[in-house]
Amino acid sequence: MPKFIIRRDLPGATEAEVDAAALRALACVAEMDNRVVWLRSYWDRVAGHVRCVYEAASEAEIREHAELARIPCDEVHEVTELGPGDYLDEATAQVFSTAQ
Repeated sequence: MPKFIIRRDLPGATEAEVDAAALRALACVAEMDNRVVWLRSYWDRVAGHVRCVYEAASEAEIREHAELARIPCDEVHEVTELGPGDYLDEATAQVFSTAQ
């Protein structure tokens, strides 16, 4: 299933308000028959926004979820997940282990 990064602008939000939004988001995942999957979020208190990582079939489902949960959905971008394991195989792992 495609992954999406969502920016939610929440300037001045309190911890209680972010917690309430998270609980609404969880409830709406179930209401949507798990057509979206919330993987994790990162709250930048200083900048006043939350970045969320979701799986869904489409951007439209991400936006539908945000509307149902009554949470902002200021930007949505489909992304490709990359991690160290995507670049390491036996040969490269051996190079890294001998370099240390």
